[in-house]
Amino acid sequence: MRRPTAALILLLALLLPLAAAAQDETAAPAPPAANQVELRLEQRLLSLDLLAYNQTRDQERAASQRVAGILGRLDQALASDSVSLGALESLQDELALARGAAHAAEDKLNDRLGKLQERLRRIALLEGDTGAPARAADPLTGRWRVAISPQNATATFELHLDGIVVSGLYSIDGGTAGSFRGTLANGNLRLERIDAQGGIDSVWTGTLANGRIAGTWMSNELVTGQPNRGDWTAVREGQ
Repeated sequence: MRRPTAALILLLALLLPLAAAAQDETAAPAPPAANQVELRLEQRLLSLDLLAYNQTRDQERAASQRVAGILGRLDQALASDSVSLGALESLQDELALARGAAHAAEDKLNDRLGKLQERLRRIALLEGDTGAPARAADPLTGRWRVAISPQNATATFELHLDGIVVSGLYSIDGGTAGSFRGTLANGNLRLERIDAQGGIDSVWTGTLANGRIAGTWMSNELVTGQPNRGDWTAVREGQ
């Protein structure tokens, strides 16, 4: 039998690695298709996360209302000339339990928000891997000039959007300041205004479109002689 020539040996050495590489490429699964399946799963899980958030938010709101109710009763008892030590101690114990439940509900709500953010980050990464259309530019993050009626007041809102979760600060010209937390979904904005001293004092809802926000606000506090609801509009600074 003839021995293979040097040229034949060299040719085989060049062709065998190429054939093996071609076989590996044929057998390997296509990453985009697998990512599409994972993306659809994450989007379905996002719907469940949003449902869980809304349920937890209702629980947190109810816990806060219980605290406010007990504080109201405590104020009434202390305003009376006939308040007793036993009644005061009972209300104080009730308030401590209600505050503990409210803190637990708030911690659970923050945990839900964290899970929502992680879910949205995974979805954003998968959308990039699958070649899905890029997300639209952030329509909310930035500084907004705000007009509030019927008080004819003006304010500045600093808002930040992370997925659907909104956070921010507000400053009413010549008045109070504090922070916001809320959500933005399909152009519908919902904010809870957190006063630096009094906690959550009002809810602001609106529609975001074409760089403008228009909506209504409603106060959680009933102050004699003061409006407890109204309208508001906002435009991003520089527009």
